Amino acid sequence: MEQFKHLDPKTIELAGISASVAGGCRPCLDYHFKKSLKIGCTLDQVKEAIELGKMIKQRPIADINEHAEELIKSES
Repeated sequence: MEQFKHLDPKTIELAGISASVAGGCRPCLDYHFKKSLKIGCTLDQVKEAIELGKMIKQRPIADINEHAEELIKSES
């Protein structure tokens, strides 16, 4: 990971976990989950990274649901 000069390996793996959850990539999540624990991330850090990924994933879903409701209301 020489391309990252300002992020430490733990941060990179935790970001990978969040991105995997947000992107819905199971093999990616498996990889980053195992690697993060191997390099010393705590289970609490991993849990927070997973929660962050869930929040990121839910935002566009909530937005489109709200927009759909607004469209229905505008035609009522």
